[in-house]
Amino acid sequence: MKKTLGIIGFGRFGRLAAIHLRHHYDVMVFDREDCSDPAAQLGVRTEALKHVASCPVVILCVPISSIRSVLEEMAPHLKTGALVADTCSVKEYPISVMKAVLPPYVAILGTHPLFGPDSAATGIEDKKIILCPVRLKNLGKVSDFLKNLGLRVLVSSAEDHDLAMASTQAIVQYLGRAFMKMDLGCPTMATPGFEQLIQIVEVVQNDTLELFYDLQSHNRFAREMRQKLITALRAIDQNLESISPYSYQKEAGRRET
Repeated sequence: MKKTLGIIGFGRFGRLAAIHLRHHYDVMVFDREDCSDPAAQLGVRTEALKHVASCPVVILCVPISSIRSVLEEMAPHLKTGALVADTCSVKEYPISVMKAVLPPYVAILGTHPLFGPDSAATGIEDKKIILCPVRLKNLGKVSDFLKNLGLRVLVSSAEDHDLAMASTQAIVQYLGRAFMKMDLGCPTMATPGFEQLIQIVEVVQNDTLELFYDLQSHNRFAREMRQKLITALRAIDQNLESISPYSYQKEAGRRET
């Protein structure tokens, strides 16, 4: 008989998680919105929050800004020895909330799958997942299970994770939103470099604004990275402004002689 596993939050990532975990667990899900149809299509069942929270393994697939309220609601229903794992794209904040809200008799694991429904549309083989153990005795067992799913497992502290994400994921999301606001398309006369650059829009356009704001506001390193980018762009722009058209003409004249 399969062990039960609960997924709280059945949006795009919650459904992706269910697809890959339903063959290993008896998966039950909860979402504040009616998710009975997509759950039935994936062959998993919907239950009330109290039942999903009472599973031996509970995975949180909820927005970063919602995690405290969800944890407070589910905490009374957790069983001794249960494992609670989040999937947030930042780690310091949700881990601090889990440590503060969850009872001491449950294990806590911070995770960040470095993939989503779009990048994992054809499978999760060789995709990365970061683990930030908090209260966990069997990290090796969890790691082995994830590796058997085909994932590449990385272990990190919450601080190191957030510092890395500030200069990678947060910056990509920031640039992607800027490109969307500029309404950059992909014209016929586009260089290969531009075609690669514009792929950032494809990465972020299916993500919600809530995720974008949460990534920027709940990662304490994100603002500094944004400011470094803005400062660099301003410096480059000021350098260009200092070069007049006459300077170009003068330089061209010297080369001709």
